[in-house]
Amino acid sequence: MIDLGNITVGPLDLQVLVGPFSLKEGDDTLWVNITQISPQQQWNYSYGLLWWESADGRQLGTQKVYGTQLGEIFRLGVGLSPLERDGVIYFAPRAYNRRWISIDNPPLWTLNFEADSGVTTGGKVLSGVSNTLVRSTDGSGLPFVDTANDLVQVEF
Repeated sequence: MIDLGNITVGPLDLQVLVGPFSLKEGDDTLWVNITQISPQQQWNYSYGLLWWESADGRQLGTQKVYGTQLGEIFRLGVGLSPLERDGVIYFAPRAYNRRWISIDNPPLWTLNFEADSGVTTGGKVLSGVSNTLVRSTDGSGLPFVDTANDLVQVEF
């Protein structure tokens, strides 16, 4: 994992740049390990939204993130490789019912980020449910055949 450093957020931060991250060629998934640095006790005020954004938008989706001192790995990916490889990771804190915002001199939340990209190996889910997804004109199921590189071909 590549250490992207720490960010510190307060209740009025809308979104914070964690840092740039480029996916390797062919990668479709980004794993981000987030470790709560401070406070040292359980964080009860908020969660955050995590995403990777390229020139084409948030092509790996958005994850809801909670802090933990032990660290937790979050997966960003939708099963498709993004068109752009270069992007940046953002984090946006979200307060629970304005509780964090209403405190006088509210505590700050510091998180460490590490990231790595790779390929999520997909199963052959489509072939397993093919008869429920696709029907021929006579109502019978269309047979699927696995080909090279985990591609699926429909036989007519």
